[in-house]
Amino acid sequence: MAPPKPRRPSPRLLRSAQDGDATRYVDLAKLYLDGEGVDRDVTQALAWLRKGVAGGDPDAMVELGNIYFDGADGVKIDRRAAMKLYAQAARLGDPNGMYNLGVAYEGGEGLPENPRLALAWYLKAAAAGSARGYYSAGEAYLDGDGAPVDTPKGVALLRKAIEMGSPDAMNEMGRLHSEGTGVRLDPAEALKFYRAAAANDLAAGMANLGVAHHNGEGVPVNYTEAMRWFQMAADRGYLEAWYDLGVMCERGQGIKADDDLALRMYRKAAESKDADLRQKAQKAINRLQGVDDDDEVPVV
Repeated sequence: MAPPKPRRPSPRLLRSAQDGDATRYVDLAKLYLDGEGVDRDVTQALAWLRKGVAGGDPDAMVELGNIYFDGADGVKIDRRAAMKLYAQAARLGDPNGMYNLGVAYEGGEGLPENPRLALAWYLKAAAAGSARGYYSAGEAYLDGDGAPVDTPKGVALLRKAIEMGSPDAMNEMGRLHSEGTGVRLDPAEALKFYRAAAANDLAAGMANLGVAHHNGEGVPVNYTEAMRWFQMAADRGYLEAWYDLGVMCERGQGIKADDDLALRMYRKAAESKDADLRQKAQKAINRLQGVDDDDEVPVV
C-alpha cells in the first residue's frame, strides 16, 4: 500500500508567506503547530514565527513565547525566553503580550512570584483592550493578590470583562451571586451567569450548572440534569466534574448506584494536577477499595 501523501498548506497561503506577507507567518505557523489540514511540523512553525519576530510582528512574538512557555515537541520549556518575547510584544502595545507577562509573574517553572507586577500587567492589558486582562485584574482585587482586597473594584472589573464577552468573568460573577460576595445573594442570578458561561463553552460554568441542579440552587433538584452538565464539563477536561460524577454514581443519584463506575470516575479526577482534588479523589478511591476507615460518602 502506498504511503499517504504529505498534507501541505494551501499553495496560496504558502506563496503569500514566501513572498514576504508577514500577516501570514503566524497563520502558517499555527497550521503547522495544530496539524490542521497539514502534517504537524513544529520545526516549520518555529521557522515562520522566528521570521515574524525578526520582522517585528507582535503576534509572532506572543505565539513563539507561548511555545517556550508551555513547551512543544522538541522544544523545552524556557519561560524566561517566553517572558522576553512577551515583553517585546508588550513594548509594541500588544495586549496579549501584556496579559501573558501577568501570567508569567504569577510564578512557577523557575519564575519568581510577583503578584504586584502580575496585577500591573493585567491592568495594562485591560487598558489595551484585553477582556482577559479585566478578568484577571478583577480576580486579583477580589483575592488581594498584588494589592489589598477591594471587592467593589474587583466586581467592577469583572463587569467590564463580561461586557467584552469573557466567559470566565461570567462564571465568576455567578459564584459571587451564589455567595453574596460584593453583589446581592441571588441563586437565580448566579444561574443566569453560569448559563452564559456554559453557552460560551466554559467547562467550569457547565460544572457549576451541575452543582446548581444537584443542590437545588436557583432551580429544583434534578439529578439527571446535574449529571448531564457534569458530563459535559468532564468531557471538556474539567476533572473536578469527574469527581462529582463519582459521588453521584456512588450515591445512586440520577443513576443506579454503581461503585465500580464511581471508582472509574474518581480515578479520572485523581489525574488532576490540583493537589486538593487528587487528595479527595484518592480518599474516595481508598474508601471504595476498603483501605480507608472513613466511611463517609463525599458531597458535591
